[in-house]
Amino acid sequence: MSTRFLLPILICVGLIPACKTTQNGSANSDPVDHHDVVETYAQIVHATYSDSLNSAKEMSRKINAFLAAPTQEGLVAAKESWIKARLPYLQTEVYRFYDGPIDDKDGPEGLLNAWPMDEAYVDYVQGMPEAGIINDKESYPNITKELLVSLNEKDGEENISCGYHAIEFLLWGQDLRADGPGNRPHTDYTTEPNAERRKQFLRITVSLLLENLQDLVGEWENGKDNYRSAFVKNDPKKSIQKILTGMTLLSGFELAGERLLVAYESRAQEDEHSCFSDTTHLDAIYDIVGIMNVWKGRYESSNGSTIQGPGIQALASAKNSSLSADINKKLKASLAASKAVPPPFDQAILAEDGSAARKTILALIEELENVADGLVEISKEIGVIVAREPEE
Repeated sequence: MSTRFLLPILICVGLIPACKTTQNGSANSDPVDHHDVVETYAQIVHATYSDSLNSAKEMSRKINAFLAAPTQEGLVAAKESWIKARLPYLQTEVYRFYDGPIDDKDGPEGLLNAWPMDEAYVDYVQGMPEAGIINDKESYPNITKELLVSLNEKDGEENISCGYHAIEFLLWGQDLRADGPGNRPHTDYTTEPNAERRKQFLRITVSLLLENLQDLVGEWENGKDNYRSAFVKNDPKKSIQKILTGMTLLSGFELAGERLLVAYESRAQEDEHSCFSDTTHLDAIYDIVGIMNVWKGRYESSNGSTIQGPGIQALASAKNSSLSADINKKLKASLAASKAVPPPFDQAILAEDGSAARKTILALIEELENVADGLVEISKEIGVIVAREPEE
């Protein structure tokens, strides 16, 4: 996400009483245990970050194998591993926007998934063969972990030197084609200028990614003195408020607004989330899957196990079954709409107004906004207040 929205989110903290009064004056206690909902969420968060770490480790193995002996086949395998590694991570984006360990003041989100990216900040681009950190030996004689961290988002939010999208660019290169993604040659890592520096940059960026994902797994590991421990011991209403904030802001603000509407209106490839690999359509699909995991309280891990317990849907159904059913319907509609957007996304946004491709993007935006509106309403029924947009 663009870092101008990475400031800590100020969540409304006013809580609505947990019990409702019936017409005869008696109090109704909640049939769903709020602590159980919070615990299910914590289990899902840990499992999803663990899957993200494991898939990133596999990506690291493929990339390092390619760098050890660069071939075109090895580059293809490295690209495929990047795409697979993105799928579990995208499902974690719903755990953001409430000042948790991913995006508090010390959180690594900007080192993991910052975008949009100025490619020329890192490496050569069309018409600028000597651009970027990699080609600037005088300013940066040694490419190190400390250097890349210090340069990430320095002097501008598009100055990205770390994370998934920096790795993506180093694997694919600029996307200059209408019929496919970027087409960086494997010789960039063999015979082209600064090939060894390019290798070092990519190795370090991947290593940093693993390090930051490992930290997030640790923050959500059970039985430790970490963020999870405080989260599950806290007033469950406050933790549920955070859960709903993540769901609402990802759906209606970040995904519908920052990632889809901006690109829809600008028709600019630079506003596309995963522009080098042409996988932006997957970003939308798996972000929505992540929201649905939290809604249903169910996650299927890559190791074949399933985590299942009371999710936000259980609370919602107990409070207002009609509204809960409507949100469930809207979530399913948004997932279907995301799958209807024709890839590549950059060509869909360039289509003529009124075209089928443009209509699918607009339909997805509308469905996601409907989901966010429904979550705001059900939050009140549950007894908490969440914002529709982040408070800057």
